[in-house]
Amino acid sequence: MYGICHLSVIPVRIDSTSKSELVSQLIYGEFFKVIQNNAKWFYIESIDDNYKGWINHSQFKEISEFDFKTLKKTEPVILNNILSEVETGRGKMSITIGSKISSSFILNHKLKLKTNYKNSIIENSMKFLNSPYLWGGRTPFGIDCSGFTQQVYRLAGYQLLRDANQQAEQGKEIKLKNSKPGDLAFFGEKKVTHVGILINKNKIIHAFGSVRIDYINEKGIINSDSNILTHHLKKTVTY
Repeated sequence: MYGICHLSVIPVRIDSTSKSELVSQLIYGEFFKVIQNNAKWFYIESIDDNYKGWINHSQFKEISEFDFKTLKKTEPVILNNILSEVETGRGKMSITIGSKISSSFILNHKLKLKTNYKNSIIENSMKFLNSPYLWGGRTPFGIDCSGFTQQVYRLAGYQLLRDANQQAEQGKEIKLKNSKPGDLAFFGEKKVTHVGILINKNKIIHAFGSVRIDYINEKGIINSDSNILTHHLKKTVTY
């Protein structure tokens, strides 16, 4: 069984209860495979990044296997406006940056957009500046560190995995001094727990409290307000 995110955002939780931890979100137009289900919840796997979790039955929209295969063959078109609207047949619905608008035809949704689909990584990262931090979030209205990097790279045509430790295993490791704008820097003591996007060799944009710009050196991230080291640099990766 397959499904599609027909709402602007659908929460993905670690367990089959609304009180459980939010671990990720599905964004409009993303599709997924159902692994198992009970009376109220579906355990799903995202097709884009293979991330697994539970979504509520009331937010589930099934698609046929034929539609699923059609979507897989369709070249993805990703929204890079902060907000746009689609006409659903029940009225207008707002969708957010990162939405897979190439999937809208399956839902019979109509949209009119004027947008450039592949801007630079740095330019797209600035669209999330000051977005509040939200564990498991993937939108400008709440986003975590790896959700931020995943969405920004997605807008530039690259598919990253969901968590920071997974993203750290993609691409090629380089030294900070050899990095270029848009490369990723990963942080942690024993294992990778944080990630950000390098603006240059001295500045980084990352989600920490909010999406913000701080300083970086060979030791790690230096908070631009307090001048305190907040994250220890573990590796730098280019894609």
